[in-house]
This record gives sequence, C-alpha cells and structure tokens, in this order.
Amino acid sequence: MKNELDTINPIQSLANIEYYPAIQDVNLPMGKTTKIPLNQINNLGIAFQPLTTVIQTAINGTGGSGIYFVNTHGKSMFQKAGSSEFIGSLQSASGQVGEGQATMTTLACDPTMLFMAMALMNIEKKLDKIQEIQQELLEFLAIKETAKLKGNLNTLTDILNNYKFNWTNEKYKTNKHILVQDIRKESEQNILLYRDLIAKKHITSSLLHSDQEVGRKLKKLESLFKDYQLALYLYAFSTFLEVLLLENFDPQYLNSTSRRIEEYSLKYRELYTQTYNLLERSSNTSIQSGLLSGISATSKIMGKAIAKVPVISKSQIDENLIEAGKKLELHTSNRTIKTLDKFVDVQNTVVTPFIENIKTINILHNTATEYLFDKENLYICQHTE
Repeated sequence: MKNELDTINPIQSLANIEYYPAIQDVNLPMGKTTKIPLNQINNLGIAFQPLTTVIQTAINGTGGSGIYFVNTHGKSMFQKAGSSEFIGSLQSASGQVGEGQATMTTLACDPTMLFMAMALMNIEKKLDKIQEIQQELLEFLAIKETAKLKGNLNTLTDILNNYKFNWTNEKYKTNKHILVQDIRKESEQNILLYRDLIAKKHITSSLLHSDQEVGRKLKKLESLFKDYQLALYLYAFSTFLEVLLLENFDPQYLNSTSRRIEEYSLKYRELYTQTYNLLERSSNTSIQSGLLSGISATSKIMGKAIAKVPVISKSQIDENLIEAGKKLELHTSNRTIKTLDKFVDVQNTVVTPFIENIKTINILHNTATEYLFDKENLYICQHTE
C-alpha cells in the first residue's frame, strides 16, 4: 500500500483541482485548448466514470453544492473524530454561521485519472490514422504470409485497445510490458537488418542494364522497404506502449524516447531518397532509355540541320523532326515516372502518430495545464512556451 501511495503522491502534487461557480464569459486561447465531450470520456470505460460524475455533480448541484478547493491560509481544518473526513460550517440565509455543516470528502478522481483520461482521449483521436496505416501493412503481410509479424501487430493493437480498461491493473501492465519489450527488441533488430540489405542492393549495379533488370531490382527494393517500414512501425508502436505500461512520464525519458523514434525515421527517409535517386538514374540509363534518348537527340539535330538549308527549311520537315524529338524526350521521362510510381508508396515512415502521442503525454504531464468544464465538455488549456 505504501508503494502505491509513493507512486501517486508525486503526480498529485503537480496539480490543484479547483471548482469555480459558473462564469458566463470565459476567453480561452483556442489555439492551445482542446475540447473533449464528456460522453466521450464515458466511452473510455467504467474506470473513468467517477470523473464525469464529479463534473456533473459540480455543474448540476443545488444550494451551493459542488466541488471546492479549500484555502486554509496556513491553518488546519476540523476533522471528524475517528474519521478521515473534514467538516466546515455553512452560512444560513439570515447570515448566521454554524447552523449546518458540510462534510468534506476526498475527491472521487485524482489528477492521475484526469491526466490518463486526457492522454487516452488524445490516442483515441489518432486511432483512425493508426488503423489506416495498419490496414495497408496487413495487406502487405497477407501477400507475404508472415504470420509472426502479423501476430506482433495484432498483439500491440489488442494492448492499445484494452489498456483503457486496465490502466489501474498492475498485473495486466506487467504481463503486457514483457510482450511489448520482446516485440520492441525484435523490431529494432529488423530495422538494422533491412537497412543493411537495402544498402547492399545499392552496391550491386551493372554498367549495362535493361528495363527488365531495373524492374526486378525495383520490385526487390520495394519489398525490402515494406519490411523496413513495418519494422519501424512496430518499433514506434511498441515504444509508445512501453511509455504507457511503465507510466514513466519523466520529461527527459519522454524526450529521449521520441527523439530515438525520430532518428530512426530520419534514417529511413534518407535511405529512401538515396534509393529513389539510384533507381531513377538506373531507369534513365537503361538500354531502352538510351535508345529512345539517342533517337530523340538525333531527331532534334536533324531538324535543326534541315532548318539551315534554305530550300528545305521552307517545308514542315524541320519542325516535325524537332517536335518528334521533344515528344520522345517526354516519353522517356514518363517511362521513368511510371517505373518508380509504385516505389513512392513506401516513402512514408508511418511513425508520426506515435511520436505525436508521446509528445502530447509529455505536455499534459509536465507543463502547467488548466482543466475547465461545463455541462457538455471538458476543456484542456495548455500553457507551453
């Protein structure tokens, strides 16, 4: 019990929850304010119902009933004998004090619950994007029939979907953390493996090559980049879940974690750019492209030469040859674009939603944040530099 209190108290000390009577006009800096409907918090599960109950009690309470922050000005509150509850005097309609008493009890939700609700709501907002990316990756896995990778992806998805129902369950978090660690370690190894395999593909290129050879190389590299993309996605996903399961919200740890994902993402984009440029050069210098380029250049030279002969230049032959040369040039360029069209699909590192979630958790937990609410919504005002 003492260990649990040691964990919660530092978090609770970061925030004061105050209730102010309804104010007609509140100017919120909407650029830094997030609005969340209360019914969406209920969708997070039964563990968060006390949060909405407290807000609704404060809003709908009669006779001054509500949630209050007590400023004791350095004094002590009276406590019921044999109880942990505090008492306070009430003022009657005639102005007399002491005719009634209000019983002060512990707030049904603490800052930890409020923070987790906001963090989970932010994750829910990005779920559509995460699911869209996963669908593309699953389609790729269906073609490759890689059951283990598909199992890892499904495991992480299941943990994310069920975390909101188990965030206070220590046994659940411990068991799932072991699974997440294994997937994270394996994914990081795969990232290094696929980088090495792709780099080796760069080295093996012959001076004379056909369109068919370029096509085969493109297909192999596209498959390797898909594997690389999936490994990076699983690494970012498992790293993000590890943050939630460990509940380590130290700013240095969160900054280091998000930076590491960003570094891997940057290396992916750099390698993709190098590979794209290499394939583009290979496509432009293939035997077929060389023939077309040669014919194009010859047509333009002949057209210009004919144009210099006084008698012949009066006809359309010169203009037609120059125009034909331009069209062949354009055709060659279009062939290259069409060849590399599929390769563009693997340019995205697919890790942005997880980086954004980790950064949001850092802001929510480690910067001054105000929570305001009315009958329908909860408003989060973040005070960032």
